Amino acid sequence: MPDVMMTVELDPEAATVAKAAERLGVAQEQIDAEFGVVSIDPEQNLYTVLVDEQAAAGASDRPGVEGPFSNPRIEPFGPPRP
Repeated sequence: MPDVMMTVELDPEAATVAKAAERLGVAQEQIDAEFGVVSIDPEQNLYTVLVDEQAAAGASDRPGVEGPFSNPRIEPFGPPRP
């Protein structure tokens, strides 16, 4: 189960799971395909993906890659409103 976020620099036309995996140096199956490749800074061509923590260990040394970053669970704050 992917559990850390990595930021990758990709050309917009190449912003795919396969290209992100290539940039990270990991197998495509180690990226959460359901989460996909999410644009976080279009001006700098930066995208984020969810990756297995073990697979991400050495990826931060690669050019155009930053992370790993935590992926905390987002939950409601306080009691539900009626």
